[in-house]
Amino acid sequence: MAGAYAATSKNDKSRRAVPSRHADAHVAPVHHAVAKQDHPEVISVTTKRRAFGFGADQHRAGNITNLTAEDLVTHHVTTVEDIQNLVPNLTIQTEGGSNVPDYYLRGIGMQDYTQNNMSSVMTYFDDVPYTITAMSSGQMFDVASVGVEPGPVGFEHGIADTGGEVRITTNDPTKTLHYGASEDIASYARSKTNFYVSAPITDRLQFRLAGQMLQGGAFRYNRVNGESIGRANEGALRGKLAWQPDDKTNIKLTANWSQDSSEAQAGFVLSDSNNILPRDQDIYATGWNLNPQYAKLLGISPNSKPSYNDMQWGINLNADRDLGWAHLATISSFQQQQRHEYIDRDAEAYRSGDSYLTGSMNVFSQEVRLSGMALHNRLEWVAGMYYNRVRASGENWFDYTDRAGKYYFQDSTHVQPQQNFSQFVNLKYALTPKLHLIFGLEHQSDDRQFLDDAVYRYNPVTLAKTYSQVFANHGALTNQFSGKVGINYQVLQNAMLYADIRRGVKPGGFTANTTLTEQQAAGFKPEWLMAYEVGFKSEFFNHRLRINGAAFWDSYHDQQYFSYILVPGWGTVGSYVNVPRSHIFGTELSISAHPFRGLTLSQNVGYQRGTYDDFQVLNVQAVTAYYAKTGQYRSITDSYNGADMGIPKLTLNGSISYETKPVFRKYTVTLQGDYSYRGAQNTVPRGTGTYLLPAYFLMNGSVTFKPVKGRWAVTAYATNILNRDYIVSRTLATTVNMGISGQPRFVGGRFSYNF
Repeated sequence: MAGAYAATSKNDKSRRAVPSRHADAHVAPVHHAVAKQDHPEVISVTTKRRAFGFGADQHRAGNITNLTAEDLVTHHVTTVEDIQNLVPNLTIQTEGGSNVPDYYLRGIGMQDYTQNNMSSVMTYFDDVPYTITAMSSGQMFDVASVGVEPGPVGFEHGIADTGGEVRITTNDPTKTLHYGASEDIASYARSKTNFYVSAPITDRLQFRLAGQMLQGGAFRYNRVNGESIGRANEGALRGKLAWQPDDKTNIKLTANWSQDSSEAQAGFVLSDSNNILPRDQDIYATGWNLNPQYAKLLGISPNSKPSYNDMQWGINLNADRDLGWAHLATISSFQQQQRHEYIDRDAEAYRSGDSYLTGSMNVFSQEVRLSGMALHNRLEWVAGMYYNRVRASGENWFDYTDRAGKYYFQDSTHVQPQQNFSQFVNLKYALTPKLHLIFGLEHQSDDRQFLDDAVYRYNPVTLAKTYSQVFANHGALTNQFSGKVGINYQVLQNAMLYADIRRGVKPGGFTANTTLTEQQAAGFKPEWLMAYEVGFKSEFFNHRLRINGAAFWDSYHDQQYFSYILVPGWGTVGSYVNVPRSHIFGTELSISAHPFRGLTLSQNVGYQRGTYDDFQVLNVQAVTAYYAKTGQYRSITDSYNGADMGIPKLTLNGSISYETKPVFRKYTVTLQGDYSYRGAQNTVPRGTGTYLLPAYFLMNGSVTFKPVKGRWAVTAYATNILNRDYIVSRTLATTVNMGISGQPRFVGGRFSYNF
């Protein structure tokens, strides 16, 4: 029973030492029958059927959103960006048509398409933190569950950050033979193929092999000649070996590989300050025109469309050992990625923003974690250490040949070594069977350097180098503590109240987009957050109704934000700055219900609002006008104190599913529908017009037919049933304010077989 701390045997104690974050069943207490003198003791174990999974999280502070494998399939989650439609106050957007996801949770996040800084929201795959979020692309297959937890986090595992974490857990090998495959075909010649096979090799050794292939789906087109763009061409494999050398040890080896050779997410013109093109009336229209000399310099085909060529591989070793007095877990990982992305960032047949981004990154990480129970099972404790070593280099090419006064190709290069060493401890003490006190502390030392930062320019005809500048090397050291204190009160067996205060820190970093001056390369400070949260978790009617809610207030300090700085004698340049102070508050409510057999309902509500308390922004237009008038640069700023931060205020999603009674005694039909709503997002402070992403509402539906005892299923579905036009992100990299459209209506079918 939750909250109880009855004495147990040594073996029971070790089993209870590490409660799963994703437990699926509620197990009633073990009852010991009174033994007669001539008979051994009889132990009976009873269980209660739960209508909902993830029961352990119902007794854990924090408003965690959990998604099952069935949720991901039903809601057509193919990429990590799709998760945002299922989680309140979560935004995942790609930057400028690149293949890089930027995560924002409760308004905390960072825009970083060059991927040389740590994300404010950490992504985990099988307990391995991906400190470079670009590595999370292409891994969303054969997934067992997804958990999204707002931050600050890092007191029980992994690495600390300010925004929270997205935990993705993939399926493990099984001790019996299982295999399956699915084929999904939809509009625009889109197809998705998945397969897996899992089986024992010996009594103590099992394997699992899974893969995915994505093809087609191009719905955008060239406004001049009608040529399509956006065709997917992705493949991925994951292999796992699980070995139990004895009853107390489990060792798991995972290897993964993915290749993304898809065409890019081309944008459309929202506005053009040079009036080359008017705003596109069709949000699926775009344009590009690759300079043959630029292609020659880059070493790509002159007929290339905007596209990706990203490859990633990695290997993880997870080991668990029951020590009796505690539980030991070690996680070793090595991940490597090669990125080559050609992106047209002006969405025009005009050579002002043709960008080519390359990157080579490898990350080694090691975590060691001990957990157990003490003081007669009143104290649950976790302590551990985490280390990572990153070696990254990148280049950012631009074709400026059609921009006034910039007739050249430009290349910015950098090398960034980094390492992080963190230590954490988390204590949960049962003051009474119902009242628990929580304390967490984390220390991290993050040391990163910005080396060989340089800019080069080339003649577009001869390809000769005409200009070069190498900047001084810089370093950034973060050496700070994060912490939390909290309280849980189990009002009833299935109703809990909680409150906590957390402080989180995210390391500083560097601006690597396009370095033009020494001041850009100097780096920016760490950001930190004080987060206050109260909430409740409850279940009623024999676990057929679950209602969870939370309210939060975040005091945000030194937010890392991409803006502009003034360099004397040079002018204004883009650079990350630290916003001194802002605050975000909001609330979240999640309701799930199984009123009667076959019917499932869910509803999530998220509301958030952020306000800048201290933010002075350089007025680029005013600085430029003053220079034109006087020939001198002067800092002219606008105060954004009291301005709205622009994050989507209201996010809603809900679903309904009904499985009929057997039809013809052999088959069932499942009817499913869902919707999501995302409020307007302002992409710059006090922005209007094209700087405002409008709110949008989406509906999806499906019908699934399957035998009662069979292994196959057939589904017909439609996404964006109303065929709404909507914009998922916006970027301003040149003279063009460019938008990235969401998907139109897709109609498709899926066949799956599982043994």
